[in-house]
Amino acid sequence: MEIIEKYDKLNLGCGNDIKKGYLNLDFEKFKGVDLFYDLNKLPYPFKDNQFSEVIMQNILEHLNDPYQIMREIYRICKNNSIVLIRTPHFSSNNAWGDLQHKRGFNTVTFTNSNVSTMFKVEKQELTFPHIRFFVKYLAKINPIFYEKNLAYIFPAIDLVVRLRVIKK
Repeated sequence: MEIIEKYDKLNLGCGNDIKKGYLNLDFEKFKGVDLFYDLNKLPYPFKDNQFSEVIMQNILEHLNDPYQIMREIYRICKNNSIVLIRTPHFSSNNAWGDLQHKRGFNTVTFTNSNVSTMFKVEKQELTFPHIRFFVKYLAKINPIFYEKNLAYIFPAIDLVVRLRVIKK
């Protein structure tokens, strides 16, 4: 486990998006992956408070229990660590077009009371195809209105979130 302890940054569920200076972890054996691990198996093989940054690009929607995963991310992160997440928005074809996806996410996912005690949302953005650029501004002004009234008419693509770990 010597390889694990030398890293301060984690690229969780990296696939073939290998990042220099990060511990690149995936359950599939892509070229460049440093550690192969089933992300549904908790606890992860890391020390408490090990990482200052965790990237989770298109992985959370594949996992069985996102809440427990976020608790585990909290455990392995230092205070003030950054967690970067990209996941399909619930209105997106990407959320439901892959048989491995278990759920979609919305703009309340990371602000609800269960998660807000561990993380502060520093930035949250919905992405849209270029043809729907006008909806992006409305969704930014009032994401709840967008999700309740317009999401299935003008679907988003992804939810992109930057979280800061809050430990007392």
